[in-house]
Amino acid sequence: MLEAKGAEKALGLQTNFSEEEGLWELSLNGLKVLEYVYRVPEDPNPSFRLVKTAGGQSITLYHPWDHPWHTGIFFSWKYINGLNFWESMYHGKKNVAVTDSFQPLENDAGFRQTLSYLSFEGETLVKESRVVRIEQESEGYLIHWNGSFTTAGNSSITLDRTEYTENTPWGGYAGLSCRFDRNFLGPVITTDLGNYTAEEAYAKPFKWCDYSGKLDGYVEEKWAGVCLMDHFSNLRHPSPMLTYDYKDLQFLHAAFLLEKPYVLQKGETLELNYTFYVHDGKADSNLLNSIWEKVCN
Repeated sequence: MLEAKGAEKALGLQTNFSEEEGLWELSLNGLKVLEYVYRVPEDPNPSFRLVKTAGGQSITLYHPWDHPWHTGIFFSWKYINGLNFWESMYHGKKNVAVTDSFQPLENDAGFRQTLSYLSFEGETLVKESRVVRIEQESEGYLIHWNGSFTTAGNSSITLDRTEYTENTPWGGYAGLSCRFDRNFLGPVITTDLGNYTAEEAYAKPFKWCDYSGKLDGYVEEKWAGVCLMDHFSNLRHPSPMLTYDYKDLQFLHAAFLLEKPYVLQKGETLELNYTFYVHDGKADSNLLNSIWEKVCN
């Protein structure tokens, strides 16, 4: 059963939470715009399975037929010590991120979550503390995403990806992702360095990167999009952004590991901070830059 939890003091935001279902929801001005789930057996990672704009436009795909492990907005390492945590459960080995605790925030719209990255053999390799906060911004809203990672055992851990090479030009991914609705075919990519096609922007480093597309179902042209912002405090800032636009796949990703793996030492904490801006309409470069300066710098 869903029950209201905190955040009602924030104008226009209302949250609901069901521990039994592993479901956290957020409504903006009476419209449900976010659903976060963490107990779905088919999901290798917790995720925002539903993401809508303030105007009600659908942004994400959840369990698309081509990549059912793509679960809306989600965070996933590709390899941890050589074990595939991205899609391995769909290929016979269940390496998954398991929720240890989940608690809605009392004074903000958001939640605090702890996770264990568990191998198919039952070994915990990495622990994560995650805090997600939502706030209204302009005519849209922000998703602030903080993840802090530590080793679970007495040894260092290697976080890795499929290498980005001439033979694997789709490689480099491991981290925070948004899988878009198929409306977003042929997007406009707007960044702090200018406007690009998806192909031109792919694997370039940006402070912020907006992925916007035209919406089906309207006679007059209508747009929506998501901007992914890399915080200045992150290691390897500015992050390379992967801007996929294939016939059957539209995808935005902050590629922390694009150029090389990361060895997480025992006793070390790797902290990564990102912000999504979810909006109706086309990207506004001046607005996006001002948001980045305010929340990410």
